[in-house]
Amino acid sequence: MAYDKVTITFAPGPRSVEVPPGITILEAARLAGLNLAAPCGGTGRCGKCLVKVMSTQGDHSQQWVLACQTTVTNSLTVELPGSPLLILEKGQVQPVDLDPAVFLDDRGAVKHRAGIPVENLADTEGPLPGLAVDLGTTTLVGYLYDLTNGQPLAVASRENGQLSYGADVISRLAYALKGDAHYRELWQALAESLDKLFLDCCRQAGVNLCSVREIVIVGNTPMVHLLLNLPVLGLAAAPFQPAARGPFYSSASELGLTSLKGAVCYLPPLIGGFVGSDALAAALAQGFGLSATTQLLVDIGTNGEILLQAGEQLLAASAPAGPALEGGNIHCGMLAGTGAISKVTMDYDVHPVVIGDSKPVGICGSGLVDAIAEMLRLHMIDSSGRLVKSSELPPVISFKIKQRLQQKHGHNRFILSGGVYLDQKDIREVQLAKAAVAAGIQVVLTEAGLGAAALEALSLAGGFGNYLNPANALRIGLLGEVDCSKIHQVGNAAGSGAIMMLLSFTARERAEALSRRFRHLELANDERYREVFINQLNFPDKECGV
Repeated sequence: MAYDKVTITFAPGPRSVEVPPGITILEAARLAGLNLAAPCGGTGRCGKCLVKVMSTQGDHSQQWVLACQTTVTNSLTVELPGSPLLILEKGQVQPVDLDPAVFLDDRGAVKHRAGIPVENLADTEGPLPGLAVDLGTTTLVGYLYDLTNGQPLAVASRENGQLSYGADVISRLAYALKGDAHYRELWQALAESLDKLFLDCCRQAGVNLCSVREIVIVGNTPMVHLLLNLPVLGLAAAPFQPAARGPFYSSASELGLTSLKGAVCYLPPLIGGFVGSDALAAALAQGFGLSATTQLLVDIGTNGEILLQAGEQLLAASAPAGPALEGGNIHCGMLAGTGAISKVTMDYDVHPVVIGDSKPVGICGSGLVDAIAEMLRLHMIDSSGRLVKSSELPPVISFKIKQRLQQKHGHNRFILSGGVYLDQKDIREVQLAKAAVAAGIQVVLTEAGLGAAALEALSLAGGFGNYLNPANALRIGLLGEVDCSKIHQVGNAAGSGAIMMLLSFTARERAEALSRRFRHLELANDERYREVFINQLNFPDKECGV
């Protein structure tokens, strides 16, 4: 028997969808193809999927509710939060000799250097386009290039459609393991996002979608598994083994990427565990394997990927940083988008910088590190991480700063701006995240028989690393004890490496050779890591170099 349906209209847009009564607003948003972020995956823990609900019954009532906890019983209009993400697109692309895998032979036929059959074009005039894609947990970035001359044609980016299933890969893996239908939901959300990204790139360049011949996709291990429809059970528990390492060649149609059916998809090999092909691409872009430089590459997200080159040794590890440094599990935390406090300085008062020059609605990872570092400097937080009372502050601290230290429901909190604050729980979350990364760095260096002083360079990759203040990262103990002058921010290194593999088959082969040389350290089973992690929980008792 057919059952009644109700209509949910989402604004702005608007976009409407008919759904059966009893499902949540979050589920309805997914059915409508809308990317409503739910950092905790819909468990109700984070409180970040707040939406404004307006009844269509004529009473003009409205209320703020959690989308993941509110079931639909009648037709509604739902106003979604509008906060476009700040997505890092630029990186440092190393020069390569142009020898793409896909090329035109002397007779104008499209060939592939790996011997893979490629659908030939009816018209060979104009560019021979190829795409490089950085497939991130939060965002996707696409780079469209002309493979005949190596010139860029377009760059586009967008949110990963899986954000409504959780901010971190662990939440998404847990969802996928609920059953085949749940796995397919995740895959569908990702495939649709990629198709939209491809369309954005081609429209921007005025290129026919059907003319794209190859796509190089790099991503972390869970994202690659979900795209390739590989089993994910091995990633859900120690020792965190991928089902396959690759490299992988496939047609776009086999992956369900309907917009570019004629293209060949290349996914470089995974290094191991949660260190994926995005980390490999970043290592390629940073010249790993080309010199004897002792260098560390760190990309900090919910998993902090740590790669070390020390002589002939290549070591890789991932540290479970959790979502705090991307705004997750923080009361007023958010991803880097409009309204997010991204930088903080303090003197006689607090001076926040807000993305979009708008009213602050939350704080993102870079602003969080700044705020904690400044609070340590002004002795509002002691080395154990305790947020002190206003009466305990030194006399030299200004009255305005002291006024911001308040109590609510018996708990201390520090007001940054308007309704944006940090409390004791937020500080503890940062301590856990920074200890995870710092301990990972220390164990990798120890495994190589090195101390921090031996490093010639530390490269910070990715969005968080790009906007981070390195001195403040050192002040809170995030990066160990490396000299600040050796820290370099290298932008979207994963995207840069993907571009290199798109334009150069030689670079692609070099990346594959690099992947075989890396020795992966599984920190979850390393007793040293557990011991160092505990030792790293406290903040440094002094500023770097003091």
